[in-house]
Order: sequence, then C-alpha cells, then structure tokens
Amino acid sequence: MFDRKAVAWIVLGLTVILTIGLWRYSTMEFARRANEIFRDATEKQAAHLLDRMQDYEQVLRGGAALFAASDSVSREEWHTYVGMLKLDHSLPGIQGTGFALMIPESARRAHEHSVRREGFPAYAIHPAGDRALYSSIVYLEPFSGSNLLAFGYDMYSDPVRREAMERARDSGQPEISAKITLVQEAGQRKQPGFLIYLPIYRNGMPHDTVAARRRALFGFVYSPFRVADLMNKVLNDPGREFEIALFDDRATADNLLFSSAGSGRASRYAADHVLSIGGRRWIARFKSNPAFEARTESAQPLTILFGGLLFSMLFFYVLYMNARHRRAMHDVAEKLQASLDNFRALVENVPGAVFRIELGASSPMQQISQGIHALTGEPPERFVSGAISYAGLIHPHDRSLVSRAITQAIATRGVYTIEYRIRTVEGRLRWVSEQGRVTSNQSGHAQWLDGLILDISERKAAEIMIRDLAYNDPLTELPNRRLLLDRLKHQLAASSRSGRYGALLFIDMDHFKAINDTFGHEAGDQVLKEVARRLLANVRESDTVARFGGDEFVVILDSLGDTAAVAAAEANELGHKILDKLAQPYRLAGDFCTSTPSIGIVIFCGHAASMDQLIKRADTAMYEAKSAGRNRIAFHSDLPTTATGAE
Repeated sequence: MFDRKAVAWIVLGLTVILTIGLWRYSTMEFARRANEIFRDATEKQAAHLLDRMQDYEQVLRGGAALFAASDSVSREEWHTYVGMLKLDHSLPGIQGTGFALMIPESARRAHEHSVRREGFPAYAIHPAGDRALYSSIVYLEPFSGSNLLAFGYDMYSDPVRREAMERARDSGQPEISAKITLVQEAGQRKQPGFLIYLPIYRNGMPHDTVAARRRALFGFVYSPFRVADLMNKVLNDPGREFEIALFDDRATADNLLFSSAGSGRASRYAADHVLSIGGRRWIARFKSNPAFEARTESAQPLTILFGGLLFSMLFFYVLYMNARHRRAMHDVAEKLQASLDNFRALVENVPGAVFRIELGASSPMQQISQGIHALTGEPPERFVSGAISYAGLIHPHDRSLVSRAITQAIATRGVYTIEYRIRTVEGRLRWVSEQGRVTSNQSGHAQWLDGLILDISERKAAEIMIRDLAYNDPLTELPNRRLLLDRLKHQLAASSRSGRYGALLFIDMDHFKAINDTFGHEAGDQVLKEVARRLLANVRESDTVARFGGDEFVVILDSLGDTAAVAAAEANELGHKILDKLAQPYRLAGDFCTSTPSIGIVIFCGHAASMDQLIKRADTAMYEAKSAGRNRIAFHSDLPTTATGAE
C-alpha cells in the first residue's frame, strides 16, 4: 500500500512539472507572438519611410514640371513655387528644395557676373579651381540660415555627389547620393546627410536615350537632408517601441546614417529591412527597447483571469447600455419624424424640382416646380399636360431601380431616396438625387407621391474622378496596386470564411524593355494595354486583374477548390491559357513584336499567409519561371505540384 505522503509528493511533482511545462510553453508562445508584433510594426515603419521618400521625390518632380513648363524659371518663381508647397507642414524633415545649374568652364565668368547683377555681389562658384564642367546651386529655399552656405556650391566637384548626379542624368529618374556631410553643416553639430537629385533637360531637346539625356542636361532640382532631422520627423515616435539604425548599402559603422538612442544595446527582438530608394540600398535595422519588451511580457494566467472578468463586465455594460440606447433611439426617432415632417414642408419652398404625382391617375403629374426646366430643358407645363413624361428621360439602365424604389415606398407608405441618371432634351446625361414620400388618403390607400429632385452631376463626377485616380491604373484602366491589395484583403477574408482555396498569379512580360528600346515607349504602352485586354478576356468575372507596376500584372483567382491540389490544378489550367494568349504576337502600326510571359503562382487559403508574403511568394515563383527559360509557369516551392513549360 502506497504511502499517502509519497502520493502527495508524486502528485506535487507531477503538477509542478506540468505547471513548468505549461509556463515554458506559454512563455515561448508569447515570445513568438511578440516577435510577430515587432516585425509587423517595423515593416510598417519601413514602409512609411519608403512612402515618405517617394513623397519627397514627388516634390522634385513638381519642380521639374515647373522647368518643363517654362523656358526660364526666375528666382522669384522658384521662391513662390516652393513656398506654396508648405513643406514644413506637409512634408517635415526636408532641409530645402533647390536648383543647381550645369555650367561649362567657358561660361563660368559670364554666369557669375549675371548672378552678381541680381543683387549678390559676393557670389562665386565654390570650391575654386579650374574644371571642365561646373554645377552651381543658384536657387535654394528656404534661402536663409545655413542654406546660405550652399549658395554657389559646385556639387559636381565632389565625387560622391557627382556619382548620384550622373546616375540621375543618365536614368532621368530621382537618384539618392551615398552618405555625405552637407555644406550647411558648418558651425553646428554635424550629422550625416544625403541628397536627392532629379535632372532637368533643356526644353525642345530629345532625352529618350542616355546619350541624348547627357547632351540635353540643363541642371538638377534637388533636396538636401540631414538624416537625424529627417528620421525624427518621419518615424512615428521612434524611441517608444523600438530603436533603429539606418545604413547606406552595408551595415557597417562607416555607412551608418542614423542611430537612435539605445540602438546599440542587446535586444530581445531585431529585424533588418532592405529599402531600395532612388538607386541606393538602405538597410533599416530595428531593435526592441525595454519599453516594448516590458509591454509584451505578461503573466498569462493572471491575464486570462482579469481579462475574463473585464470581458464579463464589459459584456454586461454593453447589454445594459444597449437597452438604454434602444429606448433613447426610439424617443429620438419620434422627434426626428416630427422634425422631418416640418422639414418637408420647408422643402416645398426651396430651389429644386419639387413635384407631386397622383398615384393611379391618367395624368399623374399634378405639380412640378420651375426647377425642372433648368434640370431637363423642358418647362413644367409640358410635364403637367402630359406632353412629355419624366420617366422617359430616365436612363434605361436605371429605370428598373427607380421603379423598385417607388413601388416599395408605395407598398410601405414610406419614403425613399435614390440616385440615378437622366438625359436632357439636349442629349446631356445628368446625375440626380430624388427624395420622395408616399401619403395615403383617409381610407389608407396610397394617393400622393411628393418629392424633390436635385442635380448632383458635379458631385458624381468628382466621386468618379477621385475613385479612378485612387484605384485605377491610368494606362490600362486596370486596378492599381492599392485596389489590388484591398481586393486581396477581402479575398483572404472570404477564403477564411468559406475554407476554399484561391490563387495569386504574378505575371512579368519577358524582354519587354526591348520593345520600348526598339519601337518606343508609346508602342510599349500599346502592348501593355493589349496585355490587359487579353488578361480580362481570359479570366472569370469574379477574378481580379491588376497592374502591379511597369510590365508586371497580378491576377487573383478566387474559389478554385476545397483542396490545395484542386486549386493548383485549376490555377495551372488557367495559367497556361493566359500563357498561350499573352505569348501571341502584338501588332504595332504594321509591325509585329513578341513578349512572352513568365508566371509565378501561389495558392492560398484564408490568412495562412499575409498579403505581402503571398505577393513575395508569387514574385519568387515568377523569377523561378524566368530562370527556367521564361515563357512558362512556376508554382511557389512550398506546393507539392509545380507546372512548368509553355503548352
């Protein structure tokens, strides 16, 4: 017979072991979740930095547009342009926005005399010395403080700056310099800096090739940055959750651009993000700080206990407050109904097309205000007399919608609000908003339909313009990257609910650059439009086709099957159909060209992978297809089935 004390010790030992095991599991699981939170936060910060740098590039593009629109941009015009941007508020962190003129040695003296006559008697290109080609900072805003030190500075004389300027000159795109010390740093605590350059070409001269761009170079619009000032403005409270060190090209001490306080300490979590910005490779190294590590630590059993109590109290509070809210909403609804009745009486006296229709009458239009004439071009008398029917002006595609709304209002004796299109007597198409209400006679039968019609064409046009600019690619009219991510987010949510698999196709057109180089960029644009047309013609209506950028397209295939294998087979079949269609020749003004696709496919179901991971996996599979010889399909390597080759 076992000693009860021994049994107690055994039970104690077992429970201690079990407790320690659960504690270790909880600790490891919580650490894993904390690491995921840390990586998500740093990815957002890295993306925010990348977005902000692209915003700065857009500022320079605006400056380039100013030079492209004028044969001679004066100092005052540059001052006005930069001032209107209000960069201190819209894009804080920028040191200045300037223009550097390229000057051959033969024109240097004439240039210096010209600037001195503008009211700068001490102006001279510096550093001094004889060189075949100079650059001079002639405009820089704000033109005050340390920025005055840069006036007349020859950036082209410095090898690091010159390398970035020559890259920008040859590419025609914004380019970022390597790590430098700005000339504005004199007399203050120095910190690393960099510059963004965008070339300005002489108006009227071609710049479609590298050689042509070199001949046409006029100067550069540029912006200098002090990295510490920039990072403190761009990052959202950089010292609160993590520390950051930013490196140019390689993560070495010599290449360090910025280091927040504490970034050198040993941290529990760390992540490196590589950013490609303006022709340079930046490495953003994030490390967790004590605040983040303390926040992500938890006594899990106590969290569950107090979390459950808090949830119970909150749930009770929600139910209790919901009951009070429903009573309050009922009272408000009664007051609102009385207010609406008074408002409708006032509406009869405001501008707009106010009407009354007698339901069931042979000539239903009883009254309509003068506003109908401005809206349709017809006087109200013609509607009342029955010479013209307002329903006949409603766009054919919208008539059923209007009819259903009115029919439902009649059935419920209620009100309706609807937006639809009408065509005026001049043939113009207008959007209108109609609000109406059905009233009954003493017998309870619907007798009158009273309402108001307002012209909302301008608002609709603005909504359409904003939607198109925000979500559509202007060249192909396909969804752009933003709308693609939104639809992919919804598709992942739908897949998570249904459990059905979908697929993401990443398509890159092989040797597309050769088409631009051979036939010109307009011909390349025509090929991209035709690629978009062929993709739309060969997918299902429920699928999404988007232009990801350049000659890259993405297709989302939804609801392919209940298993990954079935979905992969369906995606493979449709992928080969697309492969065949896109590989067919493209007609270009009598000539033909060929650009085959390389397609990467990844299968997904629910939120097993994030949107970024899916796109990266499909992109990786696409590069595998290219490496295997192009004009083929490759599935992401974590799938058991990989389809290759053009059929």
